[in-house]
Amino acid sequence: MEEIKTNEPNHPTDYRLVRLIDGSILIGTIECDERYMKIQNPLELTTIPRMSKHGLKEDTTLCRWMPYSTDTEFVFTKDKIIVISTADAGLAHFYEVMLEKLETEATQIKPHLSAREIDEILDMAERMSEFEREEEMNDLIGGYVIDSKTCH
Repeated sequence: MEEIKTNEPNHPTDYRLVRLIDGSILIGTIECDERYMKIQNPLELTTIPRMSKHGLKEDTTLCRWMPYSTDTEFVFTKDKIIVISTADAGLAHFYEVMLEKLETEATQIKPHLSAREIDEILDMAERMSEFEREEEMNDLIGGYVIDSKTCH
């Protein structure tokens, strides 16, 4: 197999589209050897169908491929790849804009919650659920208190 040539960083043809065997399409900068491919800053190309007054339209966008990971490089074995293609200049520009936007948003996000904070939120949600169940029961019996000792 021929070695894939990459251009200087930020050159539009340096960005490659990679279709994986699960059908997902990634864009990023890649390096390959005989067994592996490494992709840097992968974004997934996602198509969303929507109805318009002219019929079905498809909007395409880029989103994080691994949204809960801080890694910027991922390595695949080549058997997980169907095809690799060069991104056109328009998509390359859109990739750069989206990557910058996502990186900017990441620096503005509140730090992750601690385990204690998560437990407190879950406890509060459970108490709210219990309260809602009690309210539903009151609605079902009309607000009457039923004394289990007395039967009429």
